[in-house]
Order: sequence, then C-alpha cells, then structure tokens
Amino acid sequence: MASPLCMGCGIKTRRFDTNTGSYFDYCGLHCRNAVRNGNWGASSLNGQTTTAASSSSSFVPQPIRSGQSVQNPSSSNCIAPNCNRPRWYNPQQGDYSLFCSIKCRNANPHLQSQQQPQRYQPQPSHVPAVVGSSLGQRACVICKSAPYDAARESLFCGYACLKKAEAMAPGIIEIPMSHPKFRNIAHQFTQKWLHTNVAFRPPKHIYIVLQSATQKASYARYKAKVEREGNFVASGRTEGNENRRFHGSTRQCRLGDPGNTQLCSNSNCPLCGILRTSFDLAFFKVKTGFARFGRGHYTTATSSKSDSYSTNGSTSSYKAIIMTKVVVGRGYKMTQNAQTLTAPPTGFHSVLGEPVQGGKLNYDELVVYDNDAIRPAYLIVY
Repeated sequence: MASPLCMGCGIKTRRFDTNTGSYFDYCGLHCRNAVRNGNWGASSLNGQTTTAASSSSSFVPQPIRSGQSVQNPSSSNCIAPNCNRPRWYNPQQGDYSLFCSIKCRNANPHLQSQQQPQRYQPQPSHVPAVVGSSLGQRACVICKSAPYDAARESLFCGYACLKKAEAMAPGIIEIPMSHPKFRNIAHQFTQKWLHTNVAFRPPKHIYIVLQSATQKASYARYKAKVEREGNFVASGRTEGNENRRFHGSTRQCRLGDPGNTQLCSNSNCPLCGILRTSFDLAFFKVKTGFARFGRGHYTTATSSKSDSYSTNGSTSSYKAIIMTKVVVGRGYKMTQNAQTLTAPPTGFHSVLGEPVQGGKLNYDELVVYDNDAIRPAYLIVY
C-alpha cells in the first residue's frame, strides 16, 4: 500500500504514528505549522524556500473552477485520466483541488485553468433554518435559541442543553454543514479514503450520536483507568490515547437519509443497535468468515475500508458508517493473523493491525476487547 502524501506540500509521504497505527496529516512539523499559520503557499523544503510561482515543489491546490471544461466536473475524484483517487482538500481555504496530487496536476497542464476559483460548496442540508431566530445554523442543536459554544466547537450552548441531549438518548441530531465539527469530520473522512478502486463519495449528512449519562460515565471511567496506566497526556497525546476511527455495519432501515432521524425497532438492524446501546461483544458476529484478531470491536482509520463493510438492507441511494471514539491506550502491533485472541497481550489495551510487506493486511485495523473502550460518536451518511 502506497503511503498517503502530505496534505501540505503534496510531495513527501505523511509521517506514520507507530503508537496509533495511523498516518498524521503532514510529513513533518514544517508543513503542519505552515498550514496552520496560513503560510503554506510559500513552503520551505529541505531548507530552501520556494514559492508556487517559481517552483513546482510546493503544491498549491487548483480549486474547482467555474466554467471548467472537464470530462466529469461534478465528480469528487481527481480529473486526471484513469485516476480514481479523491481530490486534494485544502483545509485552510476550504477548497478542493481538481487533482489528487501534484503528480496528477503537473501531468495534465491542459486541464488546469487560470479562471477565478469557485469555492466548493457541499449540498445543502435538508434541515431547515432555525425558526424564529437570527442565529441560523449557528444555533445550539438542542434549544435553537442560543449560539453554540464556538470556543469549544461544541454543538451545544452550555451544560443545560448538554444534559438535555443526554436525556434524549438514544438518538441522533444532524450537525449543520456550516459547523466546524461537520467540516472536521468530513475532512478526516475525505483524507482517509485510500482505496483507488472505489469511487469516493463525499459526506452529505453528519449526525451526532446522543449517549446517555450512564454510557458516557462508564466510557470516561475506562479512559481514566487507561490514562493512569499509560500516562499519555504527559507525552502530548489525548487522555487514554483516545482516537477517532471508522466502523462499517449493516443498515436495515434508512436512518440518516433525508428526513429519517428515528432509530428503527428492527432487532436485526446492527447499525441502530450500536447507536442505541453502543458496542457489545455479546452481539459479536463475523461478516467475512473469520476474525483476524479474534473476538473484539474492529475499527479502522481508513474510511474507504469501512465503506466495504457498510451495507444496506433496504433500498437507498445513501450509505452510512459510524465514526467512533476509541480508547487505544498502549497498542500492540500485529501483522499476522491471531484469530484466537479474546484480549490484547498483557500490558496492552488494544491491537493495531499494521499493513506491511509480507503481512496479512492491506489497510490498518484497530481492535479493542472491552465494551467500554469504544463508543459511537457520529453517523456519517454519504
């Protein structure tokens, strides 16, 4: 498997985090800081400063152009002939490039345009604007009368509405496309679509999964326990080495489709079952005929891998996957099958399936063996 390119320079491969088994967004601190500071258009590679006008070594994305003549201008994939990778996304400007990388861009100068850029705009949400309020989509998703807590990028205006959301669980509430949380989740989904043989489908609707106070408390206790054992915060990581990962499942209903926000009552709908009561090993089933790392909860950093596990039991033009929060803790790296596992090796909290030459995996896997090590956080409909 080819390593993904840095989202800053578009040339070097991204740095691989051996602790979590996933790739960072950038090749190094220089590109990361340049993007965050808004200076990535004049990047310094190997100690030499270059600009987009004088060197092709700094990949400045070519945004989607108005009036562009291409074979499929509405496609979400690179427009280079015979390339099926998703377009490169510039998080600073909110633009999608016409190409997936500098390689495809430079190989197809005839497809580039000098016209003024037109910002990529996702399709509008089916949720109507807030009635009787001038806040529009800046409103708290619960009371819809006060602005959400922008400082924390929260969906709620404060503690009172947060507690109301807990009381409403189980359920889902749509996140407005204008909210930073939507953009953040959509960006991770887009950047982690790595399969070149599967057409990329952009997120259309994203929902927060409402969890009860009891579910939150048991997850928080487990995370605190893992943090005490690993002291991850002191090394610059999140508490318990918590990470977001994707999980694909079967959807027997049309939950998440426009106008469908109620969990179904079908006991054979794994998706609604997970959103209702979280992950439970008592319902562990094997879709592929075997469990590579034994009986556990499987997730991945690769959205396109989860897509292969996302299936519909009813007719729908949409698909859905869950973005989870997982307490990774100390991950034990494995490259070969270990189907008899029921827990990680002693001294570890999870298993990291790593794709290496000669190994059994093409894409990463993260497996935890405790129900409280994982929670469904968001539902992505695409």
